[in-house]
Amino acid sequence: MYKKYIFKRLKIIRKCSCNNKLKFMLLIAMITPISHPVSALPLHQVSILGRTTNVTSNISTADNEHYAYVNHNNTQPDNLLPKNYLVSDVTVSKQTLQFSSRASYLNWLSVQYIWEDIVFPGLLRIGDRDPIVHEIHSRLILLGDSDEQLHLSNIYTAEIATAVRHFQRRHGLTADAVIGPDTLKWLNLNPLRRAELLSQNMEEKIHFMANLGDRYLLVNIPAYELLLSDHGEIALRSRVIVGKPKKPTPILTSEIKSIVINPSWRVPRSILEDDLLPKVQKNGDFFTQSNFKVFDYQNQKIEKSAEEWQQLANGQFPYRLEQMPGTNNALGRYKLYFPNDFSVYLHDTTNTNLFNNTNRALSSGCIRIEKVDELADWIANSLVDNKKLWSHLKFTRKTTKWFPLNDVLPVHLVYWTAWIDDRGLSQYRDDIYALQQ
Repeated sequence: MYKKYIFKRLKIIRKCSCNNKLKFMLLIAMITPISHPVSALPLHQVSILGRTTNVTSNISTADNEHYAYVNHNNTQPDNLLPKNYLVSDVTVSKQTLQFSSRASYLNWLSVQYIWEDIVFPGLLRIGDRDPIVHEIHSRLILLGDSDEQLHLSNIYTAEIATAVRHFQRRHGLTADAVIGPDTLKWLNLNPLRRAELLSQNMEEKIHFMANLGDRYLLVNIPAYELLLSDHGEIALRSRVIVGKPKKPTPILTSEIKSIVINPSWRVPRSILEDDLLPKVQKNGDFFTQSNFKVFDYQNQKIEKSAEEWQQLANGQFPYRLEQMPGTNNALGRYKLYFPNDFSVYLHDTTNTNLFNNTNRALSSGCIRIEKVDELADWIANSLVDNKKLWSHLKFTRKTTKWFPLNDVLPVHLVYWTAWIDDRGLSQYRDDIYALQQ
């Protein structure tokens, strides 16, 4: 009952016409009864390290008067959780406590410290020297990615690099310890904006997850990640590829009712015109080489010479295209269909190298799954009745077969750019579709 009341108040705050800063202050006031001592954050609980807005005389200062330091091992949320002695009859999840504690701490940082942009024109690597190294390390400690003491040094050390990698992983970047524009962009993000993003997304996530069953597929689009939950436990995690900003993957909820092994691919008109016809203009044999068949809209197969295809590709192409099953089929081995108004689905891919990219907004809207074999095996074992036929067709590449599921598998495509993970760490991702400006 109280939990519903919390979210009712959250929605009221979200809908009010006040500015974002005031909304956030109202949110902090709302969660204070749950995390009472956290919002105060006495100095012995946190690192005080960086360019402070008010360096007081009772804090031991470094040689540079703009910096102050109090020894503290970690500023990630676990050590800031409300203690058991809090007077409260409210049952709150650990993740909610972690979120409220982290948001309170970030709000405190925004008031306590100057957070001007760090500017560096090139790249910083281990062993490089620059005065901004000191400022970077300061922020890494304040944000909880380093428990090393701050040294008045301009050398980019291996110890700082370890913290940078941790920070990069929390922000979906390549964890190579090279400090460039993408890493600096996240280091420059003001703590107040961090808290606002975390509050906005965690409010939605906690409410959304509270209404899910024990079995579902969930794809967080900005995280490029798929989760399979079975009996309340995570049975599979997989990297995914999602839609480009110009062809975004939609946010929706549906149900998977069938899985196709060795699917053919009926090419959407937009992909035909934007992606495939330019290739035919350069190579008239593209359809044959890529195992495409061309049909008119009465489903009659059309045959043309390479020169004729090139000529047709330069004008209004009057046919539809279908790629046959096989090793070069764009959908790969499996397609998971679910009803929706956007003609998107989950599928395999032949271009597996793309899963190594940190930016995986690369498709035309559908979702490509890295661990598709593991997902397909789980579905076959859990939801497919004709397991004998499945096992037989699994080792072929040309026979297409739809397998109805004996129960629906809910699928949720969500859009959360900030959250608290299973380890209690705050995670942030790029707003790839500019939905949270």
